[in-house]
Amino acid sequence: MGTAGRTSLWTSRERILERGILCRMSKTYRCPVCANEVDVAATICSSAACRAELAFCSHCRDITTYVLVEERRGRTARNLYRCDRCQRLGVKCYTWLSGAYCNGLARAGDAVDMPLCSGCSGRVAEVSRNVIGWTLIGALGGLFKRKGG
Repeated sequence: MGTAGRTSLWTSRERILERGILCRMSKTYRCPVCANEVDVAATICSSAACRAELAFCSHCRDITTYVLVEERRGRTARNLYRCDRCQRLGVKCYTWLSGAYCNGLARAGDAVDMPLCSGCSGRVAEVSRNVIGWTLIGALGGLFKRKGG
């Protein structure tokens, strides 16, 4: 039997796999306290009975609860937290501290802490690639622009 006879029976997923296109699956995140399904950017569990404080850990890349390990003083100092899932140290992302839509814990280092969580770092890299691309397109467009006469 040829592929023409089976084509109408194939699902869209099989067609995508046939073409070699990888589809990105989304992960379901759950509150570690009550197992309620939560958004990846949730800072508090949506269950009325739970209301646990949540963060996205850049180490284990999962939604977690966290505990304060060290309160730091200073203008640019950020408090040190421990992920309850992987037990690694992190600090709140500067995006989160500035009041933007982020709940990430950036990796804490011995001397220097990462400024952004893994999610915000990825978005910054994506934006910078777009800026570079559009800059190159503009420069090439300027080279090929016809001179008016």
